[in-house]
Amino acid sequence: MKKPENLSVRFGTDGIRGIYGKEITDGTAFAVGNALGRSASGGRVIVGRDTRTSGAPLARALAEGAAAAGSDVCDLGVVTTPCVAFVTRATGARFGVMISASHNPPEYNGIKIFGGDARKIPHATESAVEQQLSEGQLYYADRRGAALPCNDEIEGYVAAVCAAVGSLDGLKVVLDCANGAAGALAPLIFSRAGAHVLPLFTAADGRVINVGCGALHPEALAAKTVEHGADIGLSFDGDADRVIACDEKGNVVDGDKILYVLARESASSGALPGNAVVGTLHTNMGVEEALGALGITLVRTDIGDHNVTARMCADGLALGGEQSGHIILGDFLPTGDGVFAGAMLASVLRKNGVPLSSLADVAIFPQRNAEVLTSHKEEIARDKGLLSFLDAVRGMLGANGRVMLRPSGTEPKLRIMTESKDASAADFAARSIELFIRTKFNI
Repeated sequence: MKKPENLSVRFGTDGIRGIYGKEITDGTAFAVGNALGRSASGGRVIVGRDTRTSGAPLARALAEGAAAAGSDVCDLGVVTTPCVAFVTRATGARFGVMISASHNPPEYNGIKIFGGDARKIPHATESAVEQQLSEGQLYYADRRGAALPCNDEIEGYVAAVCAAVGSLDGLKVVLDCANGAAGALAPLIFSRAGAHVLPLFTAADGRVINVGCGALHPEALAAKTVEHGADIGLSFDGDADRVIACDEKGNVVDGDKILYVLARESASSGALPGNAVVGTLHTNMGVEEALGALGITLVRTDIGDHNVTARMCADGLALGGEQSGHIILGDFLPTGDGVFAGAMLASVLRKNGVPLSSLADVAIFPQRNAEVLTSHKEEIARDKGLLSFLDAVRGMLGANGRVMLRPSGTEPKLRIMTESKDASAADFAARSIELFIRTKFNI
């Protein structure tokens, strides 16, 4: 055992996240890898990363920590998060680790951890890792783990996606790869499936990952989809566990609408277990209403694709997703997979011979989002005066509206969401809550 620097970390909504060199360092990665390697008891650890400049040193440090604890390590290099999850399960590895800050700007990075079942590790395991790091003890095994060659692991993922999706012959598809992990994989998969692919933002340059592109910025995708007369546009985030689409007219099709299209298709063929899907507290009430009209129940759970997966597994359901574009098709993989979900959406489009604008024609309720930057997000969110004010706003909106306030799981901010059939009411509610917080807490 060896006493290292203080490496206390906290898991957020999606793993460990922060600015490289501040909240997350090579030392953090080494310690996390060491904790996982020790827990793996000599089992294999799979490592992948996106294109961020900090990804390579963090991946090396994590691999070193795991190897020091006696675990063999297979480093896949630059791959998507769902590819890491898939390979972890396919190879019988104990853990899979993705070095990525997902949709966050280039200066951020993070650590996402999967168990051998390809699911993100449960909160209990996260707490155990946090506790081990807080104790500040590194473990060195008698036998150092080996660096294993990575031969056909990535190809196995590509082949599995193509087999599940089937033919995309005749479709023209624009792919915005966010200058991230999907830059090589997504065009390869769609081309192999037979689509005519028009790739955007495929630079393997982590300095511009997510910058003006990707799932958070679908404007360029929409313009190119219309310009090239494409059938569909798909945009991924930095690690490609999300997808946001746009139709042939350039209209954005978010995760809620993608969930609706896939649910309707599955239900029509009798392949939707329980005639139910899992969404989150953010899932639009209009989509819930449209699903209900088809006899499909929307089961809501907390924000985070790992929460969606947990509810799907608990209820025996096969489809779930988030508005942000995390879509989980559980029969393939129990985590969000933007490339696979996008390919399945394209497959539905080809099968039906109907434009995406028609398939995704759902009357959504206006939602308004606001955020307040603060390092006291948890404390403010529990304030009794604020909670009382939120209840008053909910009363104003009535049964046709909702209010949600939550601390961000990845950034120092409070997120506000209001929803109503009346757009002006949603606007007023969001502005009122934001103003209340800024005034009361002098932000």
